[in-house]
Amino acid sequence: MVVRAFGDFEFDDRRRSLTVRGQPVRLTGQANDLLCLLLERPGELITREEIERRLWPDTNVNFDHSLDVVVSRLRTVLGDKGPIPRYVETVPRRGYRFIEPVTAGPETGSPSAPRHWRHRLVTYVAVAILAAIVAIVFARTRYDKFVPQPQRLPALRDGF
Repeated sequence: MVVRAFGDFEFDDRRRSLTVRGQPVRLTGQANDLLCLLLERPGELITREEIERRLWPDTNVNFDHSLDVVVSRLRTVLGDKGPIPRYVETVPRRGYRFIEPVTAGPETGSPSAPRHWRHRLVTYVAVAILAAIVAIVFARTRYDKFVPQPQRLPALRDGF
């Protein structure tokens, strides 16, 4: 379980999710798989053959066109569409290389995650306490209807 950070992005290996400045980025399917593959070995050339084996292991597709589409989608999501790439470099007829420095660290979770769970827990506890109070008040106001009161004996005069 590793979180890889590059630029303003973070990629969580376990969740296979991408965020930019803490906000989730929609990246699905093979674009996600390609990013994961590139981030496993930043700075190294990932050959077209290796990409084909990882992304299309048992299918017969027009590989060149499919790979171009997936790389284009990934670059669009990363905002890497200029003439000089920032993240994904094309090595003509050979493959691709992730060129932005990547730092990898253990999954730490977002700083807001503990607060989020604490807020949710406090909400649940407050609702449970409120429900218990309402139940007690309801039971007390309805008690006389459901449980007959014991008959009181008239007070005896003169001690008998």
